[in-house]
Amino acid sequence: MIEIKDYNQHINLLNNSNNDSNSFNFISYSQEFEDLILYSIFYDVKNGFYIDVGANDPDDCSVTKAFYNLGWNGINIEPLPDKFKKLEEERKRDINLNIAAGDKKGYSKLNVGGACSKIVGNSRSYNAINVTIETMATICQQYIPLKKEIHFCKIDVELYEKNVLLGYDFENYRPKVFCIESVYPGTTIPCYQLWEYILFEHDYSLAFDYKINRYYIDNRIPYLKERFNNTHIFINNYKKNMKK
Repeated sequence: MIEIKDYNQHINLLNNSNNDSNSFNFISYSQEFEDLILYSIFYDVKNGFYIDVGANDPDDCSVTKAFYNLGWNGINIEPLPDKFKKLEEERKRDINLNIAAGDKKGYSKLNVGGACSKIVGNSRSYNAINVTIETMATICQQYIPLKKEIHFCKIDVELYEKNVLLGYDFENYRPKVFCIESVYPGTTIPCYQLWEYILFEHDYSLAFDYKINRYYIDNRIPYLKERFNNTHIFINNYKKNMKK
């Protein structure tokens, strides 16, 4: 981690109205700048670690591709067989799991609908497939060394967020930041009231709200809030250079 004075110098550079070039070497692949927003917090981290619950495609609209390209690695949890296959092919440094995460171990049905696929219990839909469900606590225990630094966990599971969070071990595997899709599928109607309290109970707080996602920080790490206060500078700088 670089010193905070270097971070402030970087912010000043981005915020300079006379700066006509992209002041950081970054390409965003995600749907709503999720990767850029997370990069604004962790831009000075080398070889970081992420958890992507509902990873979907390794390239298209991926929140983690930019970080993987920067040398990071992590865990991708993706129950769709075709997307899992692509992850296995393209994310050799990652741990790729063809399962779903939930509040208890078991099996369920997944209605297949591309990025909008969702767990539906005992659906009889013709396009439903059987999926294995494991808790995040068990997944982390099996694949992550105890107390390992986890920089962020992104969750995009189409109204299954509460189940994922209920199965999480917040004591031993604490991401610094949670990025969670917070609207009902296919809408802009908020749904965070269904699960947000779980994060609050485990000493996380809301730091940023942008488009369809909300970003929560570990209250035990003071500098995170300050960095989220500057996230808009990264977004504005990136958008400005997109127009050129």
